[in-house]
Amino acid sequence: MAMALQPPERLRRVTEPRVTAIVVVHGSPAEIVRACVESLLDATGIDVSVVLVDNASPDAGAACAPWALHRRVELVTSVSNDGFAAGVKQGLLRARGNDFVFLLNDDATVAPDAIERCIAVLTSHPGAIAAAPRVMLADEPDRIDSIGVVVRPNGEAFNAYIGQRWTDQVADGDDVFGPCFSAALMRADAFHGSVVGPLDARYRLYYEDIDWDLRAQRAGWRTVAVPSAVVLHRHASSTRLMGEATRYEMVQRNLLLCALKNFTIISALRVWVSRLVTHAKGTITGPYRVQRIRSIGRAVVDAPPMLLARRRLPRTRARTDAELFAYSLGMTPQFDADTYRSTSV
Repeated sequence: MAMALQPPERLRRVTEPRVTAIVVVHGSPAEIVRACVESLLDATGIDVSVVLVDNASPDAGAACAPWALHRRVELVTSVSNDGFAAGVKQGLLRARGNDFVFLLNDDATVAPDAIERCIAVLTSHPGAIAAAPRVMLADEPDRIDSIGVVVRPNGEAFNAYIGQRWTDQVADGDDVFGPCFSAALMRADAFHGSVVGPLDARYRLYYEDIDWDLRAQRAGWRTVAVPSAVVLHRHASSTRLMGEATRYEMVQRNLLLCALKNFTIISALRVWVSRLVTHAKGTITGPYRVQRIRSIGRAVVDAPPMLLARRRLPRTRARTDAELFAYSLGMTPQFDADTYRSTSV
């Protein structure tokens, strides 16, 4: 029997799904960025192009420089750090037409077949706009970092299943609220204004994925879980240097603004009232007394632009707030933000 001829590399790539992977870097060590990019380039079953966005790193982009001449990597250098969403926007400008878009944190690595699996599940669900892989904690690889995200009625958002051991909590194709942008696959047109739209750069860091997920749900789009697609993530290694106090201030400010922009008026008012009461008590009992005051002040100052953005959103809502909050039922973060370790047994 004659042996079948193997198709040449170029022919194989013509038949493989095309993906533009966007990685935003700000001051991460070169070895971490290298591991991230190499995992993408080693991905199987896809034709991947990597857009590496150096977001005004303090080391002048030392971690990204080695990739400047790689034929499958495009290096983008930002003159200022305007936040994660702004970096992603720059990456999207370089995306190849009609490519799937894969967002990956620079402190994460993908299993060789992870993106291919995400594409298979996403394309088999016509009503889905995004796929959420199973992201595991790199320091505790038997513990979940995220399988998408959830948001509570009080505005608090967190990674779904974080800190739990993987025990088949979800299956490929199951609904989740929305993807966590540490690792997420989107349809080629997901960020077009007529579909869900671009990321909101006013958040700078934290809640830009929650905002986008809320808008996707509002428009009636689904996100599907793909736990068979595995990603390892060094949780917050790129942001922990800012300190927990600064992180807390940013999260609290963005929580208020996200609720104001996306929740119904009643739900948004409840969030603002409950947060004001919580922070008023916190300024007496602590911790983060100064950060609490700053977060409220910054949210008040930035509220008018968010109200204008709210008015531009479609008036119709495919799903109610209660339906969206239901994804968080029974969910409790089992993760210590101070030690970056799971708290579950």
